[in-house]
Amino acid sequence: MSLKYSLKKNLLTPQPDDYTARPQGVKSYDLENIIAQMLTKGSTVTRTDILAVLNNFFEVVGDITANGGTINTDLFKTKFSITGVFDSATDGFDKNRHTIKINTNTGKILKEALAKIQVEKVTTPEIIPHIIEVKDSISGSINNQITSNGILEITGSLLKIEGNHPNNGVYLIAKDGTKHQVTTIADNKPTRLFVMLPTLNPGQYTLQVTTQHKGGTPLLNTPRTGIFNKLLTVI
Repeated sequence: MSLKYSLKKNLLTPQPDDYTARPQGVKSYDLENIIAQMLTKGSTVTRTDILAVLNNFFEVVGDITANGGTINTDLFKTKFSITGVFDSATDGFDKNRHTIKINTNTGKILKEALAKIQVEKVTTPEIIPHIIEVKDSISGSINNQITSNGILEITGSLLKIEGNHPNNGVYLIAKDGTKHQVTTIADNKPTRLFVMLPTLNPGQYTLQVTTQHKGGTPLLNTPRTGIFNKLLTVI
């Protein structure tokens, strides 16, 4: 496997053509995942034994750190730093003004693993609203039937209607191409929209969300449109 990355415009430098790399689709492994991989390598101990040893390791590392000690292993190394200003040579540590921080450095194992990583450039994921589920609050139907002048709950990601572009909004598009814009949005959040539908004739409609929201600031200069992949039916 490889570490996938995409390029994004670098806004921190004056050069107009600078880009920075951003890792994509990186999988995170928790303790259970690590134990499972240890067992596939033919370990003679059980999952319970491994879990007990690892938990004991974590506990001891915590105790050493709490007692002011640092860790020096082939996996990682730690050291302390203290932030905050001391008013004089006789001033003492004050938790309200000073903070102890733990700094970590990679050990031998991680350094060797880092040198072995293969990288793969991928296309930057497009920032568009993503509709996962549509629920009709009148009929209770999910991803199927909707009610004219009813209330629709739309869940997904990057859904918040934000920005002043005239195309922004929630639309129901009939098969003949007629667009019906929602005029009332009761709840406008990135992961959920509650909208009141306009008057709709019986038939099938495509749901579309257009916004300049991208999950942070500044907003997108050009609005992006997300289209639900299932037709919705007004009876």
